[in-house]
Amino acid sequence: MTTHRPSDRPSAATVEFTYDWYERFLSELLDSGYTPADYDESLSAGEMIVRHDIDFAPRKALRMGRIEADLGIESTYFVLLTCPLYNVFYKPVRAALEELQSMGHTVGVHFSTHQYWNGEAPSAAVTERVLAEREALSGLLGDVSEAVSFHRPDEWLFRRSFEGFISTYEERFFTDIAYLGDSNQRWRDQHPLSGERPEKLQILTHPGLWGAEDADFETRLAGEVDRELGRTRRFMHEQLVDKMYNVDEFHYDTNE
Repeated sequence: MTTHRPSDRPSAATVEFTYDWYERFLSELLDSGYTPADYDESLSAGEMIVRHDIDFAPRKALRMGRIEADLGIESTYFVLLTCPLYNVFYKPVRAALEELQSMGHTVGVHFSTHQYWNGEAPSAAVTERVLAEREALSGLLGDVSEAVSFHRPDEWLFRRSFEGFISTYEERFFTDIAYLGDSNQRWRDQHPLSGERPEKLQILTHPGLWGAEDADFETRLAGEVDRELGRTRRFMHEQLVDKMYNVDEFHYDTNE
């Protein structure tokens, strides 16, 4: 890991959902004295957890992971196994996740209760399903995070602990510390670094909302859907029409 040095980059005063802005944002946090931590135990003063929920666009997670590695930050990337837009077993996605691990980042399960229940579920049932998904991910990647991030969580999941895994929404990670999430690009309206610096914090970003150039929430979503549909059409044609079975030929462009 690279040791962080005080940044001489421009301030991140105005939020842009770009990789350059994200790098400035992290640099300001490091310059303020924060040190990276993980979910193994409760945070101490001056520590921050950096987390990513990959709702779509795993290639963008890889781009953000490289930025963090250059700054000496190890974070956790949660993958949505029930997502229709990407498949963790697809070779380019698997390779991206393995590269994240090679940089020191951790990969975990981004679990959607909505795929199994319409409302609140018994704790034992949640644990059973979560552990099943984690076992599948572990079979693919080896060591994975003990922590689990819930996808679009309902209120009944907040401040709740479960047997068998750590929830990123437990009180010690959610209400007992500052929680900064970029959901729906809300940081445009409320800068995450406005006001006094909290003693300890958890930071959540969704890599699919970021890019080389700034774009609003709906534009980003539409662009990603179009990209994935195009990739799927190309994959089907090459596999079934052109009889090109070598998946090494498929790759993710992490430069856009």
